[in-house]
Amino acid sequence: MRLFNDLYFRINDILRVNVIVLNYNGDKLLKECLPSIIRAKNISNYAVRVTVIDNESTDNSLKVLEEFKNEIDIILCKNRVLCSFNEVVANQKEEIAVLLNNDMRVDEKFIDPLVHVFEQKRDAFLVCPKCFNFTGEGIEGGRSKGFIKFGWFGAMAKYKGWEKELDKFNYTFQSGFGAVRKDIFTKLGGYDDLYLPGRLEDSDICFRSWKNGFKCYYEPESIIYHKGGETFNKTFGKNGVSSIDSRNTLLFFWKNITGLRYWMEHIFFLPVRLVYWLIKGEYSAIRGVFQAFGKIDIVSTKRRLKKKEQYKITDRAIFEIFLKDYSMIGKISVNKSLSQKQDSSR
Repeated sequence: MRLFNDLYFRINDILRVNVIVLNYNGDKLLKECLPSIIRAKNISNYAVRVTVIDNESTDNSLKVLEEFKNEIDIILCKNRVLCSFNEVVANQKEEIAVLLNNDMRVDEKFIDPLVHVFEQKRDAFLVCPKCFNFTGEGIEGGRSKGFIKFGWFGAMAKYKGWEKELDKFNYTFQSGFGAVRKDIFTKLGGYDDLYLPGRLEDSDICFRSWKNGFKCYYEPESIIYHKGGETFNKTFGKNGVSSIDSRNTLLFFWKNITGLRYWMEHIFFLPVRLVYWLIKGEYSAIRGVFQAFGKIDIVSTKRRLKKKEQYKITDRAIFEIFLKDYSMIGKISVNKSLSQKQDSSR
């Protein structure tokens, strides 16, 4: 099945960009963050549009958005968390979509470094920025590395030696925000609703892009500031988030991992992990395991459908990329033809 053979850019003069902000009950966050995104749009050298998706907010979000109606497009959606991006990205005319949450403010120059990567890396699916906490006093994350240890999948941004790589252009395993190519995002089906209400759908789509021969990049010259899971944690609480994390980690593994050795480790260590959680009193994580088994039929169907794809790289080859030092993969250069500001598309 040749899904991805014809999806390389046919670049004309300039790429178009849609910065999409996902909002649910974030009236105060919108007031804090949206002005910075509009400023970034107005100074970018690209044709940029800003769209806000409102996921059935019950607070004053719509009233706040009305204050910015001359600068943004507003789309009202059923609340499907990150999956709300799917239809909006599929229907946009722009080649690039920058996906943000409502609790992110941005550096005024954050757009152009992300888009430059797509111009010079034909294999790019995603490009993510450097992320500070909201005050700018600490790092929330840079590039991430994916791994499987004791049969359990994980991804982390603060691995051993991460500080040395913070300012280096590099591969990243995944990111929950940043710029994506519309054509690849759409062909991959967007975020999978298997993971609703959230967690690991970003790892899922990035991992699938890697397996199909595309790459995810980290561009530290693009900077954002993030409050960090504020809406999600407030909605589900600590125990709810723990259950969702363990459930979706299993769903990710069962859906995506094909390596025999990884599966042998998974089958052996899962009972051990359950006993450990029981001893530690981590009952919410155990609950998530049983919730995952409740979706086993759905996962099996998705896995059968995935077998029709002809993957270009194995699971192990992807994870081995992040066991090695790829910090010198090649720094991109700024496209000098963009020195003159272009009008933003509306």
